[in-house]
Amino acid sequence: MPRSDSKRSAARAITAQAHAEDWTPWQTAAAIHRETACGLLQAHRLAHDWTLADARTHLAALGARVTVQQLSSWERGKGRPGDANLDLLCRMYRTRADRLGFGSDYTPAPDGPAPTLPMPREPSRAGRLDTPGAPMSLFELRVSATALLGGSVAETTLDQLERSAAEHGHEYQVLPPSALLAGSIGDFRAVKGLLAERQPADVRARLCRIAAQLAGTTGIALVALGEHREARSWYHLGQSLAEETGDRALRAWLLAREAVIPFYFGAPAAALQLAERARLVAGSSVCATAAWAPALEARALARLGRAREAQDALALAEAAFARLGTADTSDTAYGYTERQLVWHGGSVWATLGDTRRAQAALHRARGLYSPTEYLDQTLISMDEAQSLVAVGEVSVACRATERLLLALPSEHFTGIVISRAREMLAAIPVREAAAAPARDLRALVAAAPSVTDGAPAVEADP
Repeated sequence: MPRSDSKRSAARAITAQAHAEDWTPWQTAAAIHRETACGLLQAHRLAHDWTLADARTHLAALGARVTVQQLSSWERGKGRPGDANLDLLCRMYRTRADRLGFGSDYTPAPDGPAPTLPMPREPSRAGRLDTPGAPMSLFELRVSATALLGGSVAETTLDQLERSAAEHGHEYQVLPPSALLAGSIGDFRAVKGLLAERQPADVRARLCRIAAQLAGTTGIALVALGEHREARSWYHLGQSLAEETGDRALRAWLLAREAVIPFYFGAPAAALQLAERARLVAGSSVCATAAWAPALEARALARLGRAREAQDALALAEAAFARLGTADTSDTAYGYTERQLVWHGGSVWATLGDTRRAQAALHRARGLYSPTEYLDQTLISMDEAQSLVAVGEVSVACRATERLLLALPSEHFTGIVISRAREMLAAIPVREAAAAPARDLRALVAAAPSVTDGAPAVEADP
């Protein structure tokens, strides 16, 4: 049986060909299983180019409590996951139990026994070459040499990766942050593997752009989960990738995304600084962040009590928005939409104490979102509650927020929501804080998972 380092090298060579020829994930895992003689569960992990620690982190994001040692035992056939963990493994690898090596598929074929899986372009025999280093199969040698030639990424593969990055950008409103994190990281690893190979300049630029977007959606998921520090690191990585593309709009978008972190977690001055940088990077170009960045500035300035400047920044955002084309104003992933502009304006007025204008704008914004776009709907409702607190309607605001949080699916009751609820509670006057509505809301928020400021724990492979 090949050594573990030889297995990983062979798996990477197979995965490179899989990306180039647009194999399915199951075809890729099955080829790795056969060529390296590893188990099916390990083959799926190697197809993602994950370490055991990586797989454990992805499982933890789905709610599993497993150790690297347990995963290693399951891969070596020394144990079997329980039903709950097996289901999570199937979700993580997007497959079924028998394709992970647990159980069999007894589904009857319509015309007799199921045929052998047709694998894309395989060697008829896995001959070995004796080299001074680890032995290498003819298959691995051919694929690894092909990867050096450039132009190894099929156009369909690039198109699919670009679609996936766009889909993740749209999904952040409706998917639980843990699922968005797992999907974004899985696709990022695929792009990372392609970037590790020699590519033509135009292909590399497209891959860097996709990777930068995926770094951004990874950051969005981490922010929602309350993992501020790790999110910031992913945004910085996205910046580095975007610099290779020369895309100022993408760099500005990532800076604006980073500004959301201090804005929602208690540092409006830092948010203002990052939003200003995003606006300056966008420059005179007509792009979504040219409107979004000054809107962020306006919200941060309002929190800092700089009312006149906040109103000026909001006017700048509205003027920039008027210049945007349909592609930017209809893109809910990387654009800046009317509903966002209306919400952000309402947020500014709520912070400045103009309840009438705030309620009108926020009510309109809420109507522009679907009920399943949980994150923004929740944050808009909390801005509405804040405007009620400002005019003394503390009991109404607390009861409305309590109902909102109790109705929120648990997987969406995450760090950014908890932080916003705590901020609203902190704004309640002392004389009202001891009343039952405020007490009940405080107890509900206190019982929620804690908001952290660190990165997810990652264990090394044994």
